[in-house]
Amino acid sequence: SPALLLAALVRAGLPLGLPGVLASLAAGLGIFMNDSAKVRGALCLCVVALASRAKAKASKVRSLLASGVVAIMAWMVTTGREVGPMPRLCDFLCDRAKDYYAQAEMRGALDDIRPNKTFFAFHPHGCLSAGWTVNGTFNSDFTRRAGRVNWLIDPGLRHKNPLFRMVSEAYRREDRAIEGGDKRSMTRLMERGESCALIPGGFQDAVAFQYGKECAVVRKRKGFVKYCLQYGYRLHPVYTFGESSTYYTFTGLRSLRMKISESNIPMVCFFGWALCPILPFTGSKILTYVGSGIDLPHIPEPTAAEVDHWHGVYLEALQRLFKEKKAEAGCPDAELELL
Repeated sequence: SPALLLAALVRAGLPLGLPGVLASLAAGLGIFMNDSAKVRGALCLCVVALASRAKAKASKVRSLLASGVVAIMAWMVTTGREVGPMPRLCDFLCDRAKDYYAQAEMRGALDDIRPNKTFFAFHPHGCLSAGWTVNGTFNSDFTRRAGRVNWLIDPGLRHKNPLFRMVSEAYRREDRAIEGGDKRSMTRLMERGESCALIPGGFQDAVAFQYGKECAVVRKRKGFVKYCLQYGYRLHPVYTFGESSTYYTFTGLRSLRMKISESNIPMVCFFGWALCPILPFTGSKILTYVGSGIDLPHIPEPTAAEVDHWHGVYLEALQRLFKEKKAEAGCPDAELELL
C-alpha cells in the first residue's frame, strides 16, 4: 500500500537524517515511475545502501528491514506473474480474521438472500472497510448463503496495487472473487447473472469518516442502481455498525478533500491501534446487518426518472435498516447522515 511504502522509504533513509530520507524518497519515486527491472534493481540497492549507514545495530536492522520491504514491493510491481489461488491461507483468514476485533458478526435478513443475480451494497466504507472485509469478503458463512459473490473494489487497487493484486489473486475460487469495480467488469459479471458486492461511497465515504459518527456517501451514487435495473437484479442494503469506532481521523478541510477524492485519491489521514496505528482499534465491535432484498424490475434502458425513483426506494430501505437495527447493535441514539 502507499502508506507502507512511504513508511519503509522514510525508515530506510533515516540513518542519514533529512538528506537520507529525501534521497530514499527520490529513489522510491524512481522505482515506481520506471518500468525497467534493471533500473528498479539498482535503485533498490541504493535504498539498501542508505539503510546500511546506520551506526547503531538496532537502527541498522530496522532500516535494512525497511529497505527489504521496498525491494519486495518493487519486485511485486515488476513481475507480471499471478500468485495463484491460496485456499488454505484464505480459509485461515475466513476463520480467524474476525478474532482481531472484540466482536464481528453478520446479521440481519440472511435467510432472504438468494444466490445469483443479487447485488449487495455495503455502507459505510470507513478507513479500511472492516465490515466489508471481515463480515463480508472473508466470511465463509456468508459465502455459503450467498453463493458465488464478486467483491468489487477500485480497479486501480485491484490491478495496479501490488498488495491488493496479490490478495485478489490468492482469494480467487469457484465461489468467490475480488474484481475491479469498473464498468467493463461490472457489465461482464452482471450479464452472466453473477452476484456482486460493492461499497457505493468509495473513497469519498472514507473522506467523510469521523470517529463515532454514522455517515454514508450515497445520495448521488446511482450507478449501481442503474446496473441493477438494466440486468434485473435483487438489491440488498448492508450497513455496518462499529465501523466508525475503528480509527480516529483528521476531519478538517473536508470539502477540499472530498473534491480531490473525486479523482479516486483517498484523502484520508487516520490513527488506530497505538502499537501499530495503521491497524484498527482491537476493541471495536463490527456488526454488519443485511437488509431485506429489493426486487428491482428488469429495465434494459432505464430513464433518469426511473433510476431516481428506485434509488429513492433504496435510500428509504437503507435508512429503515439503520433505524431498525441500531438499538440491537448497541447504538440506540445513533443518527445516520446520508451525503
